Amino acid sequence: MEKRKEVFLLGFENDFDKNFIYLKSKSPKNAISFAKNVDKKVEGIKQNPKLFPTERYLYTKRRLYRFSLVMKSWKIIYKVTNSKLIFLGIIHTAQHPSKIKNLRTSL
Repeated sequence: MEKRKEVFLLGFENDFDKNFIYLKSKSPKNAISFAKNVDKKVEGIKQNPKLFPTERYLYTKRRLYRFSLVMKSWKIIYKVTNSKLIFLGIIHTAQHPSKIKNLRTSL
């Protein structure tokens, strides 16, 4: 299995913090569940990044952009290259597709 450098963009970290704080204000239990689920999904992505589906709003011929669902309401959007695994953001599934399209990166 190829070892890729893992990169967590600031947008990913900001999305996590924003969602966690929002959930904590509504239900501390859900916030903790969200954090645990994100950690679990990130570990799964690291183990086998190409297992998850291609993100349809960031389509490329090489299927670089993928996502993994967290608690049925959020998508962890990431990019897989030969040398890197780049975590781009955590987007609520109800968000407008343009928010996802803005995650495209040249990294």
